[in-house]
Amino acid sequence: MKRKIFILLMLLLSVTGGFAQNYTAAQVRQRINATASRMNTMACNFVQTKSMRMVRSKITSRGNMYYSKPNKLRWEYTSPYRCTFILNGQTVWMKNSRGSNQVNVAQSKMFKEITRIMMSSVLGTCVSNNKDFNVSLQGHGNSWQAVMKPKRNPMKQMFSSIIVYFDMSRSMVSAVKMVEKNGDTTYISLRNVRTNIPINGKTFSLH
Repeated sequence: MKRKIFILLMLLLSVTGGFAQNYTAAQVRQRINATASRMNTMACNFVQTKSMRMVRSKITSRGNMYYSKPNKLRWEYTSPYRCTFILNGQTVWMKNSRGSNQVNVAQSKMFKEITRIMMSSVLGTCVSNNKDFNVSLQGHGNSWQAVMKPKRNPMKQMFSSIIVYFDMSRSMVSAVKMVEKNGDTTYISLRNVRTNIPINGKTFSLH
């Protein structure tokens, strides 16, 4: 009986493994960029876990993310607090319980760099961003990750590395891990991802 169960398990594993194709790093990069180029909109939920080196407990936050091609992004926390970040072209809005603020991206080099890299990380096109990062692609089957070491400020001052995880069954980002200079980490898992769906234009405005 045990022998039959063992054989059945081995067969199941071999069938499951057949669906996971072996890619080269070049193929991973090409597939991710191709998927991003076809993506007009994206919406998902996210769970963010903040781990601080000096504190044992972790802080978990939840929220929603919306994207519309070419340069609209809404990142909103819904629990345990409410906070919204909106990028719409050259304008950034930030809103929390204390009020709201508006920034012209073109007039702030720091915001311009951060928003550009944030957008490329959401889409996955960061795998080809050799200008800002030393990028190393690692993985096998459907699980790949891009380990990115910042080359330039302000990212170099803030992070020692940014790791972007990919689900190659969809050729899309599944999670992002940011490792700060002091050892603190932020891990963001994207869930219930939907692409090329209608998104109301008002989503990308505070008004």
